Amino acid sequence: MKSTFATSYLLLHIAILFLLFSACCSYSDLDVLLKLKSAMTGHNGTGLEDWVSSSPKAHCSFSGVSCDEDSRVVSLHVSSTPLFGFLPPEIGLLDKLVNLTIAENNLTGKLPMEIGNLTLLKSINISNNVFTGKFPGEITRRMTELEVLDVYNNNFSGTLPTEMVGLKNLKHLCLGGNYFSGPIPDNYSEITSLEFLGLNGNSLSGRIPVSLGKLKNLKKLYVGYYNSFEGGIPPELGSLTSLQRLDMASCSLTGEIPSNLGLLKNLDSLFLQINRLTGFIPPELSNLNKLSSLDLSINELTGVIPESFSKLENITLINVFKNKLFGPIPAFIGELPNLEVFQIWENNFTLQLPENLGKNGKLKDLDVATNHFTGLIPPDLCKGGKLKALILMENAFFGPIPEGLGECKSLMKVRIMKNQLNGTIPAGLFNLPLAEMVQVNDNHFSGELPSEISGDKLGILTLSGNQVTGKIPPAIQNLKALQTLSLEMNKLSGEIPKEIFNLPLLTTINISDNNISGEIPGSIWGCASLTSADLSRNRLFGEIPEGIPKLQVLGVLNLSRNQLSGQIPDEIRSMTSLTTLDLSYNNFDGKIPNGGQFSVFNDSSFAGNPNLCWPRHVSCLNSGQGSGRSHGNPNSWRLIVIVIALVTALLLGLVTAYMMRKKNLQNSRAWRLTAFQRLDFKAEEVIDCLKEENIIGKGGSGIVYRGSMLDNLDVAIKRLVGRGSGQSDHGFTAEIQTLGRIRHRNIVRLLGYVSNKDTNLLLYEYMPNGSLGELLHGSKGGHLQWDLRYRIAVEAAKGLCYLHHDCSPMIIHRDVKSNNILLDSDFEAHVADFGLAKFLQDAGASECMSSIAGSYGYIAPEYAYTLKVDKKSDVYSFGVVLLELIAGRRPVGEFGDGVDIVRWVRKTASELSQPSDAASVLAVVDPRLSGYPLTGVIHLFKIAMLCVEDESSARPTMREVVHMLTNPPQSAPSLVNV
Repeated sequence: MKSTFATSYLLLHIAILFLLFSACCSYSDLDVLLKLKSAMTGHNGTGLEDWVSSSPKAHCSFSGVSCDEDSRVVSLHVSSTPLFGFLPPEIGLLDKLVNLTIAENNLTGKLPMEIGNLTLLKSINISNNVFTGKFPGEITRRMTELEVLDVYNNNFSGTLPTEMVGLKNLKHLCLGGNYFSGPIPDNYSEITSLEFLGLNGNSLSGRIPVSLGKLKNLKKLYVGYYNSFEGGIPPELGSLTSLQRLDMASCSLTGEIPSNLGLLKNLDSLFLQINRLTGFIPPELSNLNKLSSLDLSINELTGVIPESFSKLENITLINVFKNKLFGPIPAFIGELPNLEVFQIWENNFTLQLPENLGKNGKLKDLDVATNHFTGLIPPDLCKGGKLKALILMENAFFGPIPEGLGECKSLMKVRIMKNQLNGTIPAGLFNLPLAEMVQVNDNHFSGELPSEISGDKLGILTLSGNQVTGKIPPAIQNLKALQTLSLEMNKLSGEIPKEIFNLPLLTTINISDNNISGEIPGSIWGCASLTSADLSRNRLFGEIPEGIPKLQVLGVLNLSRNQLSGQIPDEIRSMTSLTTLDLSYNNFDGKIPNGGQFSVFNDSSFAGNPNLCWPRHVSCLNSGQGSGRSHGNPNSWRLIVIVIALVTALLLGLVTAYMMRKKNLQNSRAWRLTAFQRLDFKAEEVIDCLKEENIIGKGGSGIVYRGSMLDNLDVAIKRLVGRGSGQSDHGFTAEIQTLGRIRHRNIVRLLGYVSNKDTNLLLYEYMPNGSLGELLHGSKGGHLQWDLRYRIAVEAAKGLCYLHHDCSPMIIHRDVKSNNILLDSDFEAHVADFGLAKFLQDAGASECMSSIAGSYGYIAPEYAYTLKVDKKSDVYSFGVVLLELIAGRRPVGEFGDGVDIVRWVRKTASELSQPSDAASVLAVVDPRLSGYPLTGVIHLFKIAMLCVEDESSARPTMREVVHMLTNPPQSAPSLVNV
């Protein structure tokens, strides 16, 4: 009986194996490829259109497929289609495959373990997809021939895999641009065949293993960007004698730069920027005679540029900006034969620039801003006609601008403001064909402006704070791209040319504090894009042109201290965008209109006009009547009573203040609750909620707790370090001043605050759905479909628009990001976290901050570079949020090599074979979205790209963004289903 049972079991087992073998063998390579096609389709089933079964060997003619003489697939190369879907397990049946490249698509899900059956593989490239989960390193164990493993820019997580350590032929290992965490495995040093190791753009920690110095064949090492290592650069890396590129940027390195790096004789690129490195620049780096790129910027280095660097004859790029370097620039810098980029801004360098700088004829970018330079501008900076950026601002250069710079047709940026330069500005600077920005303000230039002016790309022209004379040339109308014209504080005379207001993109004009006369041109009403106009402190006369109320986006109008007359137009009351109006010290007469926008303005807007009166004043009622006879006694008694009342009130105020101060001193350490609305709980209830288990978030300025009050009200409690401790304010003053007085549906509501001498606690309304960033980039991001994403974009835009255009003074957030957009129970968006907010007293000005605030990936280029902040910095950050909503990707960390979402989108769009708005959107759109209206996504994409323009002047205002968002194209939407 037992024998019969055993025989039956064996036969059944054989039958099952046979069936499995038959099923396996029934799949030809053609069948497998067709299965892949069905799993990796593009939008609406597009993609791989030529993968059609027409014969048993048809697959060998498929695009991206190569076969051997037996019609077996040996190479599969499918890239940049883009495809969606997943990689099916059937791929493991292509057991003759040598090269597997499925890159730059949008494939999701986990990698099938069946790939481990492809034991003949020499190359695996699945980079630039959206694969998730832990990378299954065990699939590589039997791939003894593997030379390339590239999984760059996916969403893999967990610790770095170690299973490939035993592979003797592995040359290229790229695990960057993912979410790997933990330390770099020490045994990576055993992969002695490695020539390329890319671990950049992850979340790695710990120390960089000294054992990596054993990789004698290594040519390129990338470990920077968004990793956060402890300690410094291991000196043992100096043993990597084959190394050509070392990139350790932006990974929290400390300590000094090891002199051993000077032993890397084959190194051509050394990138150590954005760390916390200290000490001197090692002179030994001059031994790197093949070095072409050296970036040590944004560290804490000190000392001088080593004299030995004169040996770096192949150097093309030197970046050492934002350090603590000092001393003169060595003369040999001007003699380096291949130098193209020299950026040393924000240090403490002194004396003159080398006179021969630029004589090599190759200089492209020169930025020495914010140092202590003096002397003349070197005459040969554009000798080779290649100079694009000339940035000398905030130094003490003197003398004239070299005439040769006026003939430098390659210039795109000229920023030489805030020096001691003099003479006449070369006429050529006003006729540069590629220039986007010419800023020569705050110098001592004199003479007149040229009569001929041209330039199709010039967006910013600032000449303010000089001694320029003569008339404003009508030829300025030729600058069709001009958005900002700043001529204030000069000695200009004559009339305002009417042609200026024909500029189609002009948003800001400031000609204040000159000797301009005549009337305000009636053509001003035709400048529909104008948002700020300052014509104050001149000798203008006549009336306000009737057309001014037609300027629908005008936010600032300053006509003060002129000789204007007539009545103030009633129509201004309908200019809802106008938040700042100054008509003071003119000769206006009649009544000031009331109602509408006039309710926003205060008395100072109309001061100094003796014939002007407010409607509510008694003088308005009696205007035009005789003065009548004076009755002295009643007025005298009235005056006496008023004086007595004022003195009494003053004494009472002093006594009250003294008593309150005494009481405050006694209770300085007691908790006090200050409410901005009715609250039915006490400070003690708030304090009881400050427990570890109630923490719902941590940020740069504090810890956030969830507090459940006894009246069933949930609040968010943000704990900050108080001013009383003598420590940093940590944003308390900014938040309390900002939030305490603003009211808007899409601004997070501050309920009040609790404080004592040492600690401040902000009380917000609780947002049960957390932040947009957490939701969008979390496991539930796929539930956030298009209609809700668009609604969130509109609501967040309205909140920011209120801060920029409806608050006086205007408020700049400075840390706009998806994590600072909170969602209530109905997923309505609320802009939050004003810990970095700054007030701009002059709505048309920018403010210089002491250090970069904000979050990487969201920081506008001009802010990170100059520390100058204005409302366009917020617009850039909001544009990044819009790209997050469209692509479903984080702003940084997913694209590697310092590439953020803005650069990634631009690069992706630029590489399309048939570029169009639709193609660009389909190439970047979140694969988790389904059934979305393509026209709607394109509309939001266009707005986002406007917001992230590199030049701040090219970005829209938040008011314009809201207008565009709330007025989408009316064409019928074409739904895209994935």
